[in-house]
Amino acid sequence: MRISTVFIYFCFISIVPICSHSQTNASPVVSKQKQALAFLKQTTLSASSQWTSVSQQLFLQNLERNIEQPVFLYAGRNTNFCAFAAVGYVMSRQDPLGYVKFMISLYKNGKAEYAGVMYKPSDAVRKQVGLVLYEGELDRNDADQMLFFTLADHFKGYINLFHLRYKEGRELGLWAATNLSKFNDMLRVTMKAEIQSRGYDLTRLKLKQTVQFLQEKLEIGDVFLYLNNAVLRRKNHGKVKKHIPTHFVILKSLTEENGIVTMTYWDAGFTTLRQIELSTFKRLLYGVSWSVRNRK
Repeated sequence: MRISTVFIYFCFISIVPICSHSQTNASPVVSKQKQALAFLKQTTLSASSQWTSVSQQLFLQNLERNIEQPVFLYAGRNTNFCAFAAVGYVMSRQDPLGYVKFMISLYKNGKAEYAGVMYKPSDAVRKQVGLVLYEGELDRNDADQMLFFTLADHFKGYINLFHLRYKEGRELGLWAATNLSKFNDMLRVTMKAEIQSRGYDLTRLKLKQTVQFLQEKLEIGDVFLYLNNAVLRRKNHGKVKKHIPTHFVILKSLTEENGIVTMTYWDAGFTTLRQIELSTFKRLLYGVSWSVRNRK
């Protein structure tokens, strides 16, 4: 298992990499995985005329790995794909058959529909997928590249206003950046659940009982954190981003004792157990989004 990311200003007390979390209601999840794998095994692909740089072998291997182990869905070292990785993680984990059918259709036709929304990535995007370099494992994960570029090309927020069209290398910049409202739009479209959110793009989220609030949200659905990533992940975001949120992670568990927060979170290919001071955690938290699947 790999080690994850999330930022924090100043002190983090300990970091412990952990194995992928156990699934609740494992039988339905396994059944969905089996259906998706069976569909995938029945699929044969030839070289795509739509995605000229994509290897059908790497594409199919990547899809199989995502179905069996969605926790390894990786966003790359320096891209701005973390939000799209979070969406892909949810799709491949909660709806593996729908995810695989969508990706196969996208590969064959250069466009595909998911949850009633049609995705038709631009020519520039389709030419680039399969050519990503120097981003670690993402270089060989052609299906992940296809999904991330497609989502980035489709969903737009005010942060993308001056970078609406893809040009080579823009996956590292504002073309692929995601603000909180844009992220929530993606969740509402791709998840079969009600999505609620609190937070801001430029102001820290202030909650009276931060830990209790997040624990309550974990009981009713999936929880996504919008964080200032300038310290923990140590990516080259540039000076302007040092004091604004730049990252999305999926919270798995959270406890607090004597002012120390112990949290487990999934971050674009990594699952991590980390301890940090509560005051530090509050400083890095800008937004929270959560699904409502188990309403009390």
